[in-house]
Amino acid sequence: MIEHSIGIFAIGTLLATDDLVAAEIESSGLIVKGRQLGWVTAEGSLEDAYRMLLRSRVGDRVVWLIKRGEGASIDQFRQLLAEVAWNELLYPGTSIRVDVTGQVAWLKDTRFAGQLIMDAIRDQAALLRRPRPEYDSVEPGVRIAVRFGRGQVDVGVNLNKTPLNQRGYRTEGGEAPLRETLAQVMLARLKIGQGATPFIIDPCCGSGTILIEAAMLLNRLASQRFRLANQLSRWTGLETFSWTALVTSERLLECESKVRFIGFDNDSSAVERARNNIERACLSDQIEIREGCIEDLNPSVLDGLDMANGWLLANPPYGTRLNKNQDLPSLYRALGEQGKLFIGANLGLVTSEAYLMQAVGLRADKKWELQAGGLRLNIARFALGTSQEGGSFEVEPRLPPDEVMPLLNRLSKNLKARTKLFKQNEIDCYRIYDAELPEFNVAIDKFGDYLHIQEYRPPKTVDEKRAAHRRQLIRQWVPKHLEISIKKAIYKERFRQSGSLQYEKHTEALCIDAHENGLIFEINLTTYTDVGLFLDHRVFRKWLMESCKGKRVLNLFCYTGSLSVAAAKGSARSVTSIDMSKNYLTWAHRNFEKNSLNPKNYNFIRDNVLEWIRESPRPEYDVVILDPPTFSNTKSTEETLDIRRDHCSLIDESSAWLAPYGVLYFSNNARGFQLDPHLHERYEIIDLTKKSIDADFNRRPPHKLFKLSLR
Repeated sequence: MIEHSIGIFAIGTLLATDDLVAAEIESSGLIVKGRQLGWVTAEGSLEDAYRMLLRSRVGDRVVWLIKRGEGASIDQFRQLLAEVAWNELLYPGTSIRVDVTGQVAWLKDTRFAGQLIMDAIRDQAALLRRPRPEYDSVEPGVRIAVRFGRGQVDVGVNLNKTPLNQRGYRTEGGEAPLRETLAQVMLARLKIGQGATPFIIDPCCGSGTILIEAAMLLNRLASQRFRLANQLSRWTGLETFSWTALVTSERLLECESKVRFIGFDNDSSAVERARNNIERACLSDQIEIREGCIEDLNPSVLDGLDMANGWLLANPPYGTRLNKNQDLPSLYRALGEQGKLFIGANLGLVTSEAYLMQAVGLRADKKWELQAGGLRLNIARFALGTSQEGGSFEVEPRLPPDEVMPLLNRLSKNLKARTKLFKQNEIDCYRIYDAELPEFNVAIDKFGDYLHIQEYRPPKTVDEKRAAHRRQLIRQWVPKHLEISIKKAIYKERFRQSGSLQYEKHTEALCIDAHENGLIFEINLTTYTDVGLFLDHRVFRKWLMESCKGKRVLNLFCYTGSLSVAAAKGSARSVTSIDMSKNYLTWAHRNFEKNSLNPKNYNFIRDNVLEWIRESPRPEYDVVILDPPTFSNTKSTEETLDIRRDHCSLIDESSAWLAPYGVLYFSNNARGFQLDPHLHERYEIIDLTKKSIDADFNRRPPHKLFKLSLR
């Protein structure tokens, strides 16, 4: 066990809320040492750090710092890690997860920094002949936090294993629940609790988060009072005090608020979820939930209670939240109209859509911005029943504003230029727009009757606020311009994914069929960042259909099997598809079935491709398809794949499966990729990249494709 006296800890938080975290720290009698975006450091004991974990309402995580120093170079970072006494901090054999945030010039992929951490821990464990610690991203025993910034690096133990927004009461969230920490940011910005508040009403309460968090705040209930010790990182520091005793002492500070809490929702299932969440929070005697719509909201619900200084608080639906924004302006308008009846009260709203905040029909007396989950959110405060009502606005302009016209004109131009593409292919899935205008940094694809819009981080030359505003213009006007229902426009923000998995899961599945030159593929528009079909490989799939007759085909890293389907439809003698993911192999099965191909007649192997190709290679395939990810690591193996670094060995090991006169197709989408020139000594190589790019991707070729055969 390691003893800790006074040290430094950090609280991670949402961007633009570090002042709120600093205020929390100071209110606990501790000293704030530093404030950066999303990262506030303080001085105190380890028990102080755990107490802040228990109390913090807006923090996402609390990290006990074990090392701070220079991290501007990889050598400095390695040296810093070597100086940490990992064996004193971690128990033998404890599984580990590493969370890396921030930026430094030498780090292109945060998973590489995680690998360096694991190497340092394992090296020290080996010296004492301890069990080799395993990496576990799902259920680790301990989480290590790393944060880079301005050439410096902080390394610490993430004291909470699960995020602090998980309070323990919400097991039923509904369709788009508000994060608990964001609800507390809203309450703090609106200064709820700083003065007498007779009532708090949420007219569209959903899962009840705002009401529960407000009641916890006003009753002085510790935000993590339901957190169990097994939800904390298991490390030697946890033995220096009793978590149970800390929670017990905090409960002595609780009080009973006289505020009346009322929630409404017109969805009976939401009402039931909210009541269940409130019961789990032990607040059923304070919060009342009723079924009803916004139009039913009026002062009679207060039973004569004074309206002065009361609050209506709401997180109404918005377009990116539920993809149902066709009726949202009228909903916000109704909220403003009914709010005017509560004379002397206040209205607080949070939304990501500026035009919806306008639709309320009231003039906000204060606004705040913050970023959460990749969205730039707005919090606004309105005084009700005063002269600040502002009713002259147009909710839905009839004509697009000039600012969005360059994009809409480009869409029309691109569709006209796609005429030849449509004549040469039988397709209902293609790219319409590929981030051609820097001020509109999005990719727009069409799948059947649906639009799939991917929003990228704007270039540094484009102001971030203006970029956020333009994204809202895209969501409002692109579907209308293309005559597609807003219900069928799916939006994703690819820049949320920094440091995460390529196929990160997001929400429930919306699956449709896409058609391409006689092939049918299942498209999942919502669950993952990628939809299951790489449109840029359309030409390659066509080549496979035309060239694989009677041939034995091996598809490595097969993903959802679209290339395997193309080979099979081209009358390949056999098709073997290999992937590590059970989900994607099952998806590949469905794609075969959609194309009248019986999966039982083909080979599907779930295995680590890097290991499989080395095990007893036999020259038995006429065609080998090698389309690996740019970077990959898995929980089940220590090995990582970096395609720039490893493509030579990967090609050599894959080509060992080639029959005489066989060909290997090697493709990847690494930016700026250059094939190692030494490969020309062993292979005849044809660069097919230009020929494999159709008109909808010719502006910025998304992949490289080479055809290799042994010399």
